[in-house]
Amino acid sequence: MDLTPEFRNALCEIFGRYAKKGNDFLDENELQKFAKFTNNKPFTDDELEEIRTNLQCTKEGSLLKEGFIQLYHLQTVSGDDEETWKDLKRHGYNDSLKLVPEAKKHAAMAEGLSDIDPKQS
Repeated sequence: MDLTPEFRNALCEIFGRYAKKGNDFLDENELQKFAKFTNNKPFTDDELEEIRTNLQCTKEGSLLKEGFIQLYHLQTVSGDDEETWKDLKRHGYNDSLKLVPEAKKHAAMAEGLSDIDPKQS
């Protein structure tokens, strides 16, 4: 999977669900909300450190939007397309990288809830 405009737009939309309004970064709490919804579990301390060390972050350690895109780009070019597609579909995107109507409830959940139970979505 290449970093096409459609892929980038999908990632930016997903990022926007978790970032506080107007921010171009995810703080640790927002990043953990993303991880819990996407993977059904939070990032470990080691995973958070790896993110802060290897991806574009603020000096305070928050993941920048470009770092979020970098995360998925690196995951994809390393040959883990299946994981990337799983995450995109979890967030409501189809094989054409279009947000399906049912997914709008997922977007609202991600924006509005601190503890998302993906089993009930």
